[in-house]
Amino acid sequence: MFQPGEVIDDRYDVLGPLGQGGMAHVFRAQDRRLERTVALKVLRPHLTETDAERFRREIRALARFNHPGIVAIYDLGQGEHVYFAMELVEGGPITDLGPLDGDPESVEALLGAATTVADALDYVHRLGMVHRDLTPRNILLTRSGHPKVMDFGLVQLTETSRELTRTGFTLGTPQYMAPEQATGGAPLGSAVDLYAFGAVLYRTLTGRAPFDADNDQAVLYQHVYGNATPVAELVPVAPPPLAALVDALLAKRPEERPPSAAAVAASLRAIRAAFLARAGELPRAGPGLRGAYSSGPAGTRSLRLRWERQLDEGPQWPAGLGAAAGWIAVAQRSDQLALLHPADGSVSSRFALSDEVATAPLFAHGQLVVASRDGVVSALRWPRGERAWSRDDVDAAGLARYGSDLLVTCRDGRLERWDEHGATRWRFEAGSGLVSAACLHRALAFVFDEGGWLHAIDVDKGVRRFRVEVGPSVAPPVAIDGALLLSSRAGELHAFDVEHHDVRWTYDVEGALWAPPAVAGPHVFVASWGERLHALALRSGDDVWERPLPAAVTAAPIVAAGVVYVATEGGELLAFDASSGRPTGRHPVAHAPIQASPLPLGDGLVVAAVDGTVHCYE
Repeated sequence: MFQPGEVIDDRYDVLGPLGQGGMAHVFRAQDRRLERTVALKVLRPHLTETDAERFRREIRALARFNHPGIVAIYDLGQGEHVYFAMELVEGGPITDLGPLDGDPESVEALLGAATTVADALDYVHRLGMVHRDLTPRNILLTRSGHPKVMDFGLVQLTETSRELTRTGFTLGTPQYMAPEQATGGAPLGSAVDLYAFGAVLYRTLTGRAPFDADNDQAVLYQHVYGNATPVAELVPVAPPPLAALVDALLAKRPEERPPSAAAVAASLRAIRAAFLARAGELPRAGPGLRGAYSSGPAGTRSLRLRWERQLDEGPQWPAGLGAAAGWIAVAQRSDQLALLHPADGSVSSRFALSDEVATAPLFAHGQLVVASRDGVVSALRWPRGERAWSRDDVDAAGLARYGSDLLVTCRDGRLERWDEHGATRWRFEAGSGLVSAACLHRALAFVFDEGGWLHAIDVDKGVRRFRVEVGPSVAPPVAIDGALLLSSRAGELHAFDVEHHDVRWTYDVEGALWAPPAVAGPHVFVASWGERLHALALRSGDDVWERPLPAAVTAAPIVAAGVVYVATEGGELLAFDASSGRPTGRHPVAHAPIQASPLPLGDGLVVAAVDGTVHCYE
């Protein structure tokens, strides 16, 4: 329709196409007057009056809206070409925020975006309108991840029955269409947008639409008569209240869905607050083991010591610290767990075990689960510590949560999935001893064996999808956005593309790696036995900054509130600004090594040395 270089109305320089639909073309253009880049939606010539009316309806609707979650309209042209200029949204669809991997950073981003969309729908509905065509392509993200609802060509006034919505005439996108919309029944209310929003969230969370078939009519039939697989079955790592909310939005009868978009937004805010309050209970802050936390001290000031506690023993690698219902669980060398009150570090309980604790305590479904060096895995009821169950037929190298289940890696080469009672669902034999906890990403479990092979195991079926030789490692993989960060014992860090089975980049830290890196935003942070902390670009592996350390590092670094925390074999806690690498604190903790990663909890940061010294900073 227009080629790059053409000018529309002596104002808009066409830069190139953005897309097209049945009634309009969309172009990227430069506004000469205001010197900004915009999106131009231009009506196709020679359209039917019905399509032209849809286009005019979109213009009228957008002109009435003023909401941060709805794309803004800037200008209207009705001369030789009918068009409107609107805000240019350069990100992808909201589904780019999924499939959900359960890590706090991604869960928070998805919940924040979903809340903005629900608020936008509430705004539209309070104006007496219904969108009627809410799909992923109509909810785009800005470069900063902020969602914008667009494409209001099918908007209708809820109190009227127009020609386009007469009984038996169906418009919309089949994969996201409410049952009452699919049947072309009575005039449609705001509940159709809630259903469509539920279908969009379902696609975002699970990676697939609620219903799919070979043709549109078959899809519409399923919306009316079929039942979507519950979200929790497809994405066990999803927060249960979020899975339940999406299932409720997909209720067949409008009256069984949440009562309003405002109610959905309120539910999403409550889910986000509850999830973030409990995120510290996830080992390494989530299934991807990224070491990025949403809690911890404010990053704008240096740390102050809140309290200090001296236990008889502390955690020794590879054991560590855990959080349980707001309490601190310290895995001790002296065959027990100590539970500390986060306010003052007082010892609430001590739970005896059969041997030295060999894993960080894991809290799930009212149970503390730990593995000891004699090969026993024990589940202790919270908060009294009675043994719920135990198994002595495994020599566990690591534990990971997967919804209500556990993934247990064993030193004899087994990877097993257990239910919450300790019963085996499936068993995979790697053929060589496994060395660390499993990293979970996109329904795959990634584990290293002692020969240096990385195994990718289907979490649902327990079968291997592929394996690749990396080299001996004692650190678990770290997963983010389809990539794995793989640490070799020799000191090489590899970024591995899961889909293409290819190495994106490799970086030599020139020192043994005992622990995985941390990942936050665009950066990877890796500390080694070579007494250096490196910040690398996640996409390219290029150096961002580098800082010397006063001692070697065994514990994995963590990131909280924009600060990288590193605990050293010299017994110190070091803090660095994540963006610049500027040192923000150096805190002596003990004369003994620190081999457990620091644990952010609430607005505090807990650090424990091998000799039992525990500090909490704020």
